Amino acid sequence: MTKSAKRTAYLIAVHQRGEAVRVYAVLAQSVAAALAQVGELTTDDMQMEVVGSLGRDIVRRLGLKPDEMRPM
Repeated sequence: MTKSAKRTAYLIAVHQRGEAVRVYAVLAQSVAAALAQVGELTTDDMQMEVVGSLGRDIVRRLGLKPDEMRPM
């Protein structure tokens, strides 16, 4: 029996000049994987940063699935 890889729900903020900051929750194995997933949707004039994480109970209540990205 193999154990599934541990995932963390990272909160990623996306900044774009003249726009409101958007925050996404991404359930990923690493910060790099979470940033890469959000980075696929951004353009060169946008900046991303990790602003936090979500606890296990909140992830369950949200029904966040592995490698899913959801706006908060």
